[in-house]
Amino acid sequence: TGMDAVTLHPNAGSQGELLGILLMSKFYELNGDKKTYILVPDTAHGTNFSSIVIGGYETRVIKSDNRGRVDIEDLKSKLDNDVAGLMLTQPNTLGLFEDNIEEISNLIHKAGGLMYMDGANLNALVGMVNPKKMGFDITHINLHKTFSTPHGGGGPGAGPVAVNSKLIDYLPTPIIEY
Repeated sequence: TGMDAVTLHPNAGSQGELLGILLMSKFYELNGDKKTYILVPDTAHGTNFSSIVIGGYETRVIKSDNRGRVDIEDLKSKLDNDVAGLMLTQPNTLGLFEDNIEEISNLIHKAGGLMYMDGANLNALVGMVNPKKMGFDITHINLHKTFSTPHGGGGPGAGPVAVNSKLIDYLPTPIIEY
């Protein structure tokens, strides 16, 4: 992922997904910044909406453009000081690589938000691209998809969460730093 640290604490990808949202929440709380919603594309995996709500945020849905990717103009129209971040699967659930990812990341960061990569489809990217260089701050990894680890049936399960340097202090232990 190119990230600076990872926790192996979550027992599944779904737990890793929720942990990513909770990391956002703790980051803003401890920095005295109240954020109220997280953006999510209309192509998002169904659990993204649940994790956002369980994590204490509202969702705002971003429309897809005619190519099945994030509609940049719709994204811009939904950015304000209340945005905690964008939860984005890369490639998206349609199997399409968000080729405007640097522009998307820059817009979110400029608005004071964090970029969260749902790693459900990370298997398509391993060894080819670097989530940190794409502008992601948080990435969870579904090991059962990406590295063919056991899924269900008694485990062992794992849903690692990797972060960039500004979020290391918010990770649960154990932490592996690079």
